[in-house]
Amino acid sequence: MKKLLPFIAVMSFAVGAWAQQSLGEIARLNRAKKKPSSAIRLNDDNMPRTLTTNPDDDAGNGAEKPAAATEKSNEKKEAADSGKAKTDKLAGEIKTQKDEIARLQHELDIAQREQRLNAAAFYGDAGVQLRDQAKFAEDSRKKQSEIDGKKQAIDAAQQKLSDLEEQARKAGLPSNE
Repeated sequence: MKKLLPFIAVMSFAVGAWAQQSLGEIARLNRAKKKPSSAIRLNDDNMPRTLTTNPDDDAGNGAEKPAAATEKSNEKKEAADSGKAKTDKLAGEIKTQKDEIARLQHELDIAQREQRLNAAAFYGDAGVQLRDQAKFAEDSRKKQSEIDGKKQAIDAAQQKLSDLEEQARKAGLPSNE
């Protein structure tokens, strides 16, 4: 009897485990019940921002003179060329502004590093702390004002960059971030 009770308990657990569905089967059933999603995904990459065809051009009755049509196409080409030149100019200004920000950030990093090195040298030597307290304080104030000026220049450059990017966005130039 002592051997029979554990055997029955083990067999009942085995039967219960064998009768259950596996996790893979449950996942397949749920996937089959799901509705299929649409195959077309619309986003900025595959959706044009402007119309490529003009309905007025197709609705014409053909009575226009060929010279008038060529004048319209020439005007469109000139407008496209001037728009392209404007977007190229904006892209160049944005690149120049990004380079300026990188240069200012580099100068700020160098100034902060120099200030930390000067502070480490000052606090590392007790004799210098006693002799040159006023000189260190004056140098620290000058360096901190230089750092603050560079931070303000970076903020102004970043504001100008965001303005240029906004102009480019309004002109239809794609963002390159």
